[in-house]
Amino acid sequence: MGRVNPGDLVRFLDDVGEGRVVRVISESMAEVETSDGWVLPVHIKNLVVIPQNNPSPKPPQPVMDQSNMTVIVHEKEVKNAILNTPPLAKPAKTKQPPREIDLHINKITESVVGLTNTEILSIQMDVFRRELNRSIRDNESEIIFIHGIGNGTLKGELRRAIDRDFSWCTQEDASFREYGFGATRVRIPQNKPPFY
Repeated sequence: MGRVNPGDLVRFLDDVGEGRVVRVISESMAEVETSDGWVLPVHIKNLVVIPQNNPSPKPPQPVMDQSNMTVIVHEKEVKNAILNTPPLAKPAKTKQPPREIDLHINKITESVVGLTNTEILSIQMDVFRRELNRSIRDNESEIIFIHGIGNGTLKGELRRAIDRDFSWCTQEDASFREYGFGATRVRIPQNKPPFY
């Protein structure tokens, strides 16, 4: 324990192994490259500096190639330069709201003239199956189907189809505040069957 400097050979107190200090992040943290090549942030109090009998050689200096006037840099210096750059901040993942599929027939087709109630229900169920399969393939975690209140025929068919054909998914009424009783939320687990 104590002061560590970049380049020091260190042993871990709380784990088996050793490594070399790549950089000191703060007064209490350092990045250590393990013998396996991993670069890990480690609390300095968990490190013991291993004394080295021979002083480390001076890092190689860039050599000027006179023919092309280009700088040749030693590979280790490039590696250290990359390791010494501060990590880039990752953009925060924002959770996307679930997709909403409106199954009202006037939202699906332009005209229902000449269609029977059975044909209308069949069209709505085809859209339901296509969109749920798409959500499963795209690894979405949930999808909302807006079916309206009506006499409950479409809602009943949706729920029976989920129980029968998508039994590993869960279903529930969607937010009452947003949809009243006119929508069903289908939650899709990430451990879906292998045939998807």
